[in-house]
Formats: sequence, structure tokens, C-alpha cells
Amino acid sequence: AVVSTQSGHYGRGSLFLATMRKTLCIQLLVLLAIQRFTDGKAFEESENEVLSLEKRAEDLDDEDFFDKRETEDRENEVEIEEEEEMEKRDPEEEYYQEEFIEKREPQDEALDFDDEIEVEKREEDSEHVVAEENEEKRADNSEDAATEEKEEKREDNSEEAAAEEKEEKREDNSEDAATEEKEEKREDSEENASSENTEVENLEARTVQAQFTLVDYRGRRINGQREGLLLFRGGTVCDDHFSLNSAHAICRTMGFAHATRYRNGLVYGSFQSRKAITLDDVICSSSHWASCRSTSHHNCVHSEDILLTCTGTGFKLLNSHGSVISGVRREGLLTYQHGTVCDDYFNYNAAHAICRLMGFAYAARWRHGQFYGTQQTHRRINMDDVRCGHSYWNYCSYRTSHNCNHYEDVFLTCQPGTTHRPRFTLVDWQGHTAARGCEGLLLFAGGTVCDDYFNWNSAHAICKVLGYPRGALRYRNGHAYGSLQSRKRITMDDV
Repeated sequence: AVVSTQSGHYGRGSLFLATMRKTLCIQLLVLLAIQRFTDGKAFEESENEVLSLEKRAEDLDDEDFFDKRETEDRENEVEIEEEEEMEKRDPEEEYYQEEFIEKREPQDEALDFDDEIEVEKREEDSEHVVAEENEEKRADNSEDAATEEKEEKREDNSEEAAAEEKEEKREDNSEDAATEEKEEKREDSEENASSENTEVENLEARTVQAQFTLVDYRGRRINGQREGLLLFRGGTVCDDHFSLNSAHAICRTMGFAHATRYRNGLVYGSFQSRKAITLDDVICSSSHWASCRSTSHHNCVHSEDILLTCTGTGFKLLNSHGSVISGVRREGLLTYQHGTVCDDYFNYNAAHAICRLMGFAYAARWRHGQFYGTQQTHRRINMDDVRCGHSYWNYCSYRTSHNCNHYEDVFLTCQPGTTHRPRFTLVDWQGHTAARGCEGLLLFAGGTVCDDYFNWNSAHAICKVLGYPRGALRYRNGHAYGSLQSRKRITMDDV
């Protein structure tokens, strides 16, 4: 029973598969038939399109052919018309051309004759030019030969002279070295003296700037009228080739009128000897620094250091009557070497520096203008472009030529007093002025003083400023006064 059921199932499945195969085959045949039918229609349509395109191309060819034929016919007609017109014009033009040629022939013959004459002239001129050039070349060659001979003779003579000079120098060096040095020094002194008397200074537009200072044996700045050690940028100046011209020029750069004397020597002890020598061979052709030359390299010792005395400031303050203002606070016209000072680049550094040179404490105010009439306008303008980096004249530069008018002249008001106003005080732990003979905290302008580089010289100098003629008894550093001391600023260092 089990076997029979299985065979029945197998028989039914085979029938189902057979029917499915038949239906699939029938569907495929139907699809193929439809595809052939559609392909046939498409082929017919494409053939029809090809035929229509061929017809159109033939029609276009026919149209082009007819267009070409029409254009050719038109061109032929135009050519025929032009030939007919030319046939009509030919006899008239030939007649006129013959007449024109007959008229031109004599003129052309005349022009040809003139051209021949000009060509002959040019050939003659060129022959003359060539001859002249040849003559010039011959003359130049002869001159060159003569100059060459002269140069050879000169060279021979110069060689002989040089050899003779070398022999003479070798023979005389040992004997004449000292005498030559003496003669050179005498010549320099004579030239300097003559230049002081006869030479006119060349004060053209050259900037005058040199950081010179005159100091005493304690290093304090000297404002003139007495001798001081000459310093250049903090170092001493050697006396090699130094002259009165050099002295006058340097005094003028420091704002003085001129030098009264100079000498050399080691006068200020260790203060002088521990400084570097920063300038040597100061050679000046006039009493103006722009005419000087120098070097920072030296072959000197401190016994050759320059000590210089300058006098006069060169600067003056004048009132409206031309009188000098001194010792009072009053505005005046600023003059330099009897001429006015222009205000270009002028500032309060320049004003302070000039007031200090004239013996005042500092500048109260300055302005420019033309307020004194002829008393001002009859003067030359002697100084311009005054530029000062600090409030001392050795930090300033200026020009002796100008581009100014008198309405730019400087008017200055200076405050009388000492150059350095003492602002030191000694206070006790309560901030009151310390009693005489008692220790106190040293203040400057209300602040404390640091001990860097402070020494007994510093202590004595400050005590003398405070009114103690015998100087200091002792000094020390420290933080002894608590908040009274700590809340103050430190206003001075490196004394």
C-alpha cells in the first residue's frame, strides 16, 4: 500500500511537469512570432526613410546645379558688358596716354641729368672725406707715438727718482727721524695759527654732534670758566695732533664761545687713570667741529690726557634793547654767536640744555616768533635743527646753515638757580627730619636711594649738599623703618 501511494504521487508530478513544459514552449513561440512581425515593420519603415532621404538629396543636388547655372550665366553677362565698355574706352585712353608720355619725356631727361650731376658731386665729396680721415688718422698716430715716448721717459724718470728717494730715505732715516717730527709739529702749529687768523670757516649744512663733557676731579660737570678733564663718551682724549683749533671746536660743541687754554697730564689720579682713552688724533682745520677728523684707536697713556678750559657760552638771552638777561626770570631772544636760533626740531631738552649752559637752573618756557623788530631781523640765523636726546648740550646736535625765517626765532625763559637743585633729605622712623648727628633714612625727591655703587665719596657729597660741611660719619644699607620705608618708591640708583 505504501509503495502504490508513492507511485501514484510520482505519476501525478510527471504529468504536471509535462504540461508546464508545453505551455512554456507555446509562449516562447508566440513571443518569437511577435518579434519577427515587429522587426519586419521596423525594417520597412527604415527602408522608407532611406528612400525619402535619397530623394531629398537628389532634390538638393538639382537645386544647387540650377543655382550654379544661374550664377555662371550672370557672370558671363557681366563680363560681356565690361568688354564692351573697355572696347569703347580704349581708343580715348590710348590717345591721352600718348600725349602724357610725350610731355613727360623732356622732364625725365632733365631729372636724369640732374641726378647724374648729384652722383658725381657725392663721389667727389666722399673722396675728400676719405682723404681728410686718412690725414687725421696719420696725425693721431703721430701724436700717440709722441705721447708714448713721453710716458716712457716719465716712467723711467719716476723709477729712477723713486730709487734715489728710497736710497736717500734709508741713509737718512736714522739721523733725521727726530728732526722730521719736530719740523712736522712746527708746521702744524704754523698752519693752525694762520688758519685762526686768515681762514674763513666753511659752515655749510653739516650736522655738528660730539658727546664731549668737561668734569672736575669728582666727575661733576663743569659749566665753563675753569679747567676740567675732557671726556668723550665717558673716556679721556689723547693729545696727539691736538691744537688750539681742536680746543676751540670742542668748546663750541659744548656750547661755549671758545677755549682759553689746554694742557695734558695725569692730574685726577685714579678717577682719571681707570677710564678708557676713547679719542685720539683730533685734527681740525678750523675752529668748527665739522672740519675735524679723529680716530677711536690710540697709542697713548693717561699722562697725555687733555685738560681744557672753555669760556663764554656762545648763547645769550637778549631783551628788546639788545641787553643781556641774567639772574632773573624773563623772556628773551635766544642768540648764538650774535645770531638767532631757528626753532626746527627745538624741544624742551634743548631749552633745558641751553639754559644750563647760561648758568640757569632749567627752562621755564619757550616759543618762537618775531617780536623785537629790527633788533631781531638785522641778525643772521646762526643755528638750526637743534636736536637734543637729553637735557645736556653734549647730547645735542645742530646745523650752522638754515632754511628759516625770523618768525621762527626762538624766545626762551630760564629759571634762575643752580643747575642741580638738591632734593635730598634725612628722615627718622616717623618721617620727620632727622636731628643733626643722628642716623636717618636717605630720601631723594621723596623716594629712597639704592646702594648700588654707593661709596664714601657719595656719602660725603650728599652730606655736604645737606649742609654738613665735614661730610658723612658713617653709612649702611638695610630695611629698618618698616612700612614707612617699604611703601616709598626707589628714586635714585648707581650713585
